[in-house]
Amino acid sequence: MMSLEVFCTLILGITPAFGGGYFLGSSQGVPFPHHYGKDNYCANGGPVSFRPRFGVSIPNCDPPPGPIDGCIMININIFLPRPYQCLNNGFVSGYSAVPRDRYGDVAVKCCKALGVTYNPKECVQYFRVEDPKYPSPTKPGYYLVGSIPLFLPQGKIGFYNTECLFRRSQAFNLQIF
Repeated sequence: MMSLEVFCTLILGITPAFGGGYFLGSSQGVPFPHHYGKDNYCANGGPVSFRPRFGVSIPNCDPPPGPIDGCIMININIFLPRPYQCLNNGFVSGYSAVPRDRYGDVAVKCCKALGVTYNPKECVQYFRVEDPKYPSPTKPGYYLVGSIPLFLPQGKIGFYNTECLFRRSQAFNLQIF
């Protein structure tokens, strides 16, 4: 599997920046002139999905993998390609318009479901452009847990996403019986 550094340098033509992240040219910090889409939050706390499904657009919402134990909002910025990840086996349950303001801010909603977890070894990473024409390559049961936003040339926005396979946790199974 190709490392993120190699992928960004060879495929996207961007280079690692001092202190972490990636330098994407002079567009960083420049007010963004338009939005991609609208707010995309899942009403039931379920995970947001970029997989194609009959009769629904991308993004869409999957049912929660278990009872929702709480949600938090985190702020990311598409001009600052810093990785983010939902904590405590949480998953992304939606996000604001990309960006929600002219400075590149995006509000990401992370939720946690009771009785489910994932093994980081079963996670997959892929690159996706913010556009309904670019679906996720993962199968059902994989949920978005984090990403690295990338501001690309010509005003495009990309994300190096991490999706993980969620399963019932052993501790939860023991509590049921």
